[in-house]
Amino acid sequence: MTKFQDLSIKLKLISIQLFTTLFILVFFVGIYLYSQYHQYEVRAFTRMSTLAEVLGSNSISALLFFDNEAATDVLESLETQTDVLNAVVYDHRGDVFARFDRKGFTDYSFGLLDAERKSAGHGYFVLTKKIIFDDLKVGWIALRLDSSNRRSELLEAVWQSFLLFIAGIILAGLLSIRAQRPISDSIGKLAETAKQIKESGDYTIRVKSNSRDEIGLLVGSFNDMLGKIHDHEQHLEKLVAERTVELEAAKTKAEESDHLKSAFLASMSHELRTPLNSIIGFTGILLQGMAGPLSEEQTKQLSMVKGSASHLLELINDILDISKIESGRIQVYDEDFKVDLLLVMAVSSLRPFAEKKGLRLRHNIESNMPRLFSDKRRLEQVLLNLINNAIKFTDEGEIIVNSYLKEDFLYIDVIDTGIGISEKDLETIFETFRQIDTGLDRVKEGSGLGLAISKKLVELLSGNITVVSEPGVGSTFSVALPVTLEK
Repeated sequence: MTKFQDLSIKLKLISIQLFTTLFILVFFVGIYLYSQYHQYEVRAFTRMSTLAEVLGSNSISALLFFDNEAATDVLESLETQTDVLNAVVYDHRGDVFARFDRKGFTDYSFGLLDAERKSAGHGYFVLTKKIIFDDLKVGWIALRLDSSNRRSELLEAVWQSFLLFIAGIILAGLLSIRAQRPISDSIGKLAETAKQIKESGDYTIRVKSNSRDEIGLLVGSFNDMLGKIHDHEQHLEKLVAERTVELEAAKTKAEESDHLKSAFLASMSHELRTPLNSIIGFTGILLQGMAGPLSEEQTKQLSMVKGSASHLLELINDILDISKIESGRIQVYDEDFKVDLLLVMAVSSLRPFAEKKGLRLRHNIESNMPRLFSDKRRLEQVLLNLINNAIKFTDEGEIIVNSYLKEDFLYIDVIDTGIGISEKDLETIFETFRQIDTGLDRVKEGSGLGLAISKKLVELLSGNITVVSEPGVGSTFSVALPVTLEK
């Protein structure tokens, strides 16, 4: 059911006017009917009082000379008054002196006469009045009048009132429809314009109004507001256009700078690696005693130099790899190879590092693994990164490498019992230069590029990498590659 507040302004105005008219009509019709009801009684008693005066005056001589027949003749004149049911003349002692009874109403008694009175009973009016002669009471006159016509007159008044009521409602409806137009039309245009502006976004539209009342003021304010919004919108569009041009230029410049940086780092592979390889090579020669015997302290110092140089070479290799990937200079060379053999070799190469930390490193490889046609070296790089990360962030327990086939995909899971990764860090671990324990107190070595490189390499191989982890329980990194056979 529609609520009143949900109606249109036109219907609200019409409803208010009709309800107001309805209330006024009901009020005055009620007063009119109430007046008609009581006016009938007033008119009846006035007529009865007049009849009593006439009959009493005409009966005085009959009472004084005890002429009952003369008094009866006076009362018989009421025969023409069809609504008079009973009329009785009493002597000064209150005894019946003469009586008139209409046929069918002969048994009525007026009772004890001790005072003048008026009363209305069910279907009749009763009046008793003294008969006075020379200021002396010589008798009583009593009348009973039929009031059955009172109902028919009241019904007639109700019917007339109903007709006037209907006519008033129709007239009020027609007038209200006409009278509300100046208000509802103006507000309707305002609402329609607001809806049109909302749908089109065109703030150049204006509402026309010739009135100078509150609605005219509202329309004027609305148009002024639209003008200000339009000016503000144009100003914003101009600012957005200017900022867009600036951002496009900045973006282009940043992309060029990033591409140049990546291209520069990728091209520096030989210049950066050659000196480090020389340091590692010559240090190895010295440690092997090829240039002469070394003291224990010299061996210790040279071992530290070689370890630092190897670590630095790993960092540089990571930076060069990610730069090559970002600059688009890395290439994928597909070849046919056995996946299970690759996994065994990767696990075997890193097992000494796990055992050095007291960790158990093992693998579970599903039987009948197919030969894979992909980039063997890049897949091996991904596996070594993941297993090496697992060893780095696991202090006790074990590391398991699982491999299996599922729905034409090769899955490789690296599972550890390490420190785990919090939920907030899971969203950023594959970003470049990100490490879980970043900060001044970081204890894990590395560039923070291993997972980023692994993710990009896996994507180059048309696969994807995911992680599931729980702090204090461990992590599971899963690599999924499509099983593609050489054509």
